[in-house]
Amino acid sequence: MADNANEMMEALSKQLRMPPEQIRASCERGDTGALLEHVDGGRAKQVESILSDPEKAKALLDSPQAQALLKLLRQQ
Repeated sequence: MADNANEMMEALSKQLRMPPEQIRASCERGDTGALLEHVDGGRAKQVESILSDPEKAKALLDSPQAQALLKLLRQQ
């Protein structure tokens, strides 16, 4: 499972053009702004829209994909 988490982190690192350590640190601080600075404008607005709406955020976090990702991240 740790291999999957590392692979996802590497893929995210390439997409955002950020070092994995910086991504992890931003996530641990809950600093979504630092991550969204590296996302194109349209996607960043979508994410901000979801995060600012508690119902949308809950639906996202309750999705099977998000639950699987959280499980992988907890195992590291």
